[in-house]
This record gives sequence, structure tokens and C-alpha cells, in this order.
Amino acid sequence: MCAIVSGANRRGVPEISVALHRQLSDRVALDIDVVSSSGAATTAARQAAARADVVVAVGGDGTVADVATGIFGSTAALAIVPTGSTNITARSLGIPRHPESAIALLAGAHTRRLIDIGRSEDRSFLHIAGAGFDAELFQRADPRWKRLLGWIAYLPAAAAALQVAPSHVHVTADDAHIALHSPLILVANGGAAITPEFQIYPGIAVDDGWLDVLVFTSTTVAEIASTLGYAGRRQLARSPHVLHHRARRVRIEASPDLAVQLDGDPRGSTPREFHLVPAALQVITPD
Repeated sequence: MCAIVSGANRRGVPEISVALHRQLSDRVALDIDVVSSSGAATTAARQAAARADVVVAVGGDGTVADVATGIFGSTAALAIVPTGSTNITARSLGIPRHPESAIALLAGAHTRRLIDIGRSEDRSFLHIAGAGFDAELFQRADPRWKRLLGWIAYLPAAAAALQVAPSHVHVTADDAHIALHSPLILVANGGAAITPEFQIYPGIAVDDGWLDVLVFTSTTVAEIASTLGYAGRRQLARSPHVLHHRARRVRIEASPDLAVQLDGDPRGSTPREFHLVPAALQVITPD
């Protein structure tokens, strides 16, 4: 087992390293690799997948996506010890939110669940990719406040991101073509936001063989308020300002270009293509 530990994790490297050794070192051959960047995490995970049966991502959603990118195409399974600001990927899979409990899961009874992987260019995403508002939000969030406050740190960034004007977008979802003005397009593999209980749209599953594409058309203050109201009541499927398609391949073009995020990390801008690889990753989860 090899643990890829983000140096920016909220629990601190010494504390996490001690917990990993205390619970695992007498059960498995354990390596720990501390990384300081996204690229380093992906490289370390790729190298670990050549020698380890399980590669553990210790960090937030971005670190999990980095490690999933590194082990993509290998036989290694992914394990997650959540120490980030939201940890929505781990929590949606039922992995304990406290790091010590997540490590105990690796040492005790668990199962290996097969899930789908979203891909964009050479990157994997396990939960949600997006173009527009959400990418601006993640780009503007202060990393220091994220470590201190968790998801609350995104509120000031959200207020600033709402000022970004919508773009004229062209979305291709398999054979469907959508052209309109939009501030936000989501390409979802998983369906939760902030907490696992808050499902953004019904029927989204990480193992159903589909990407769910949500195109938001709200551009005025009244339309945005209406859409937020539906979302708050978990009734986004009833909103007249949200278009939904399922697809295995998606392309987003925009004028002007929209920022893009993958599992909460800013990753360039449109034009961008996304595709699904079904049942492509084993993840260590509770029985």
C-alpha cells in the first residue's frame, strides 16, 4: 500500500503519517509519499501503481482526482483518507469523514467498489466537472481560508463569481446539440454538492455508465434566484432554467471562453471535451 499525502492537507503531514503507520504498518507493506503539487501527486500515484496493490489519496477532492489520474489504466485500487475542505467524493462513496476512521477502514473490513471515471484531456474526474460559474468559484477561493474554514471559504468566491457574464455556448452531448446563453454547464459523474444528502439532480450515479449534463440557462437576477430556490429544495429537475441530457461524450464550446474545473480544481478553459470510462476504477469503501 502506498499513501500519497498532500502537504497542504488540513490535518498536517506529521499527524497523518503517524496515524497511517500506527494502524497499517503491521498489516501491510506501507510507503508514504508527501507531495506539494497536483502534478507531483499524479506522478507519485503513477509510480506507486506499478508496485502497490492499493494507492491511498490523503487530501481533498483535488488530491483524490490527482491520484485517480495517476493510477488510471492500472490494476491498483484507490483508497481515500479525506483531509480536504469538502471531501465530497469520499463522503458520497460512504467513506468515513474523519481521517482516523478512514484509515481504520483500510485496516478492517471493506469492499472494492467499481465506479465510472470521467476523463478530460489527460485528467480523470470522479465527481463533477464544470464550465463557467463553478470553475470561477473554485479559482477565486483562497487556499488559506479553505484549510481553515472548509466549504464556508467558498462563499466570498461565490459572490464574486456571480458577477461573471454568461457566454454563448454550444454543447454537444452524444447526438444532442444545444446552443444558447449559459453561465454554467455541469458534467456530472457523481450527483452531490457540499454534502452527500444534497443531490443536485435526481438519478445521477457514479456507476450507471453515464455522464449527466446540466446546462443552466438562468441569466437574470430573477432567473438565478428562481434556480437557486429549486436547488435549495432539491427540485432542480423542475426548474425551467435547467436542461438535462445523459451522454458518454460531451464537448463544450463557448464565446467568450469559460473557465473549466475538474473535481474542484481549475483546469484551463473551453473548448473542452469530456468522456466516460465505465467501471474503470476500484475504490475501497465500507462493506
